[in-house]
Amino acid sequence: MKYFLAVYKGILAGLAIGLGGFLFTLMTFALPNELGKILGALLFPIGLSIVCIFKLFLFTGKIGLAFESKQTKDFYINLPLMYIGNIIGSLILGYICYAIFRNTDLFLRISSIATNKTNFDAGYEYYLMLIVKSLITGLCVYLAVKSYGLIKNKIVGVSLIFVFIFIFVYIGGDHCIANMYYFSFANQWTGYAFLNIVLATICNSIGTIPGVLLFKLFKK
Repeated sequence: MKYFLAVYKGILAGLAIGLGGFLFTLMTFALPNELGKILGALLFPIGLSIVCIFKLFLFTGKIGLAFESKQTKDFYINLPLMYIGNIIGSLILGYICYAIFRNTDLFLRISSIATNKTNFDAGYEYYLMLIVKSLITGLCVYLAVKSYGLIKNKIVGVSLIFVFIFIFVYIGGDHCIANMYYFSFANQWTGYAFLNIVLATICNSIGTIPGVLLFKLFKK
């Protein structure tokens, strides 16, 4: 039952991150300029706020714990299970949006977002930017979740979630779970899309390490 709970909470977390992705897409569609990008980046953190407030299981929010110290056996079992749940949740919401909006102009917007995230033909520059932005994304998510968990005043904690998540969304960072939502909404699951997810997952995970070191230094 406890392992089923990891998948269940993972699904809910995937849905929450997908919600953030939908709000970002909606804002950049309604206001196709800098203001839309800013508003989208401000609304996207609602997804992670839901994850933290309701203690859902998000892979990118938990993976940093593996670098902090040795965890329990259940943690290492739950980690892939919650990742599977995240995949399911993001795909469910993505394809619900696809079914609803596929004949609308909003679908053209999400198609553009998905295409920009699979521009591997651009050469090594694209790989480099994907890696760097995915590392920054992993760091931002770790700092957001860790800050929320440590700060007793949850209003301040949620505010920090918005600050850190705004940063990676505004710069166009790649979050593996959010990208699964985008590719599902756009119905663009290509070989390049899978490559994007693999690289983003690895780099999101590695990106938490500087945050772990920073908090250890701060603790000392």
